[in-house]
Amino acid sequence: LYIVQNVGAILEQDSQNGLAHFLEHMAFNGTKNFPGKGIINYMQNIGAKFGTNLNAYTSLDQTVYMLRNIPVPRETVVDSGLLILHDWSSFISLEGDEIDKERGVIREEWRTGSSAGRRLWTNGNKIKYKGTQYAKRDVIGDTAIINNFPYDTLRAYYHKWYRPDLQAIVVVGDVDVDRTENSIKTIFADIKKPENPAKRVVYPIPDNDEPIISIVTDPEADVVTLGLEFKKDPMPQVRKLSQDGYLEMLSNRFCCSMLNERLKKIAREPASPFVDSYAMYGSIARSKDGFLVGVVPKNGQEKAAFKRLLTELERMKRFGFIQSELDRTIANFTSGMEKAYNERDKQNSASYMTEYINHFLENEPTPGIEWEYNFSKNTLLKKINLQIRNRYAQKLATAKNLIVDISGPDNAKESIPTEAEILAAINASTREFVKPYEEKNVNKPLIDESKLKPGRVTKQEYNSKLGTT
Repeated sequence: LYIVQNVGAILEQDSQNGLAHFLEHMAFNGTKNFPGKGIINYMQNIGAKFGTNLNAYTSLDQTVYMLRNIPVPRETVVDSGLLILHDWSSFISLEGDEIDKERGVIREEWRTGSSAGRRLWTNGNKIKYKGTQYAKRDVIGDTAIINNFPYDTLRAYYHKWYRPDLQAIVVVGDVDVDRTENSIKTIFADIKKPENPAKRVVYPIPDNDEPIISIVTDPEADVVTLGLEFKKDPMPQVRKLSQDGYLEMLSNRFCCSMLNERLKKIAREPASPFVDSYAMYGSIARSKDGFLVGVVPKNGQEKAAFKRLLTELERMKRFGFIQSELDRTIANFTSGMEKAYNERDKQNSASYMTEYINHFLENEPTPGIEWEYNFSKNTLLKKINLQIRNRYAQKLATAKNLIVDISGPDNAKESIPTEAEILAAINASTREFVKPYEEKNVNKPLIDESKLKPGRVTKQEYNSKLGTT
């Protein structure tokens, strides 16, 4: 049982920096029907564990509370779980003494969570998304505010943003659907939509004509990552829920898969300047999607790795992919779809949750495995061909809306390309002579059987108790 809030740290005012996350903690410190540690105590009494089955998370654009994989020894446990979601929706107590106790907990989480990864992410966002709300908020917030905010500042955030029109209740499990739906309507009936509610703003990330270059280092970082982000406008919601939108989503996914396969193959070559790579398409923020690609270079070969990454993107843009790459990608996809379809009745309830959360928050389609399997078997192969996929590939890596995202340890500063070198490499890549991608036919036996010598048994022992030789 989940309650999903279409709000997060991005909606905080400056005086509330960090309070979206603080509020998430307070949901476990007393509500109308479960005072004090009542929620935790009740869940532990039915065999659920805090942290494993009872948890929550806050991000920039959403906050999600979960009763995950909980035991249901009796039917009324579902109603009790719904009552917990009801209290989280609108009846968190937010008592002053409990708020003061939690300040220390948040400070400790801020201290222990201050890792190199978090610092690189926060400092990188300040450069990549400069001037936007995404450069100002990092979820964990400002310790000066955490230590000193008045109680009513937290209460104001809660009552402004936690409300029915920004919430969804998601229940997945072996439950009586009609009974559960009626229970939800009954239990949540006392929660009314407020009059003239504040608008849920979707903060923009503006386009950029010239590349934005973000280079951040940290003394505790482990590796250098050379990344490129190509910002894209999200697909219109009506198109997202259509078959054409579904095909476009798969096209982006297939292009990323084929590029990733190329990069991974290069990484395995002894002379490769990088050892790992990634290519993906997804949401950067609520207002922007992105094509993200990058490599982890070998020590001292950062500039060569960045140049090779640009070369492979230029090869993809000019010539697209070849038929054998598409054939493998489709075969892998259809094989995975068939496996998921055959195992559709063996899924854990939590496996459905991400789909339903994204459906509510970002209108992601959830047609179900039966539809997806039949579509992939009967329609997908007719609609997807190499020419169409290559048109998508040409649109992925564009000169406009490019962000160069480089991070690594302080001691790698000398080998990381400078801003001037990055711009020069980008300009040079568009004029570089690049050949189409080729694959060698290696359809031959891995081992020459004529050179194999048979082995021989050197000793035998019999175990009478086990009956084994």
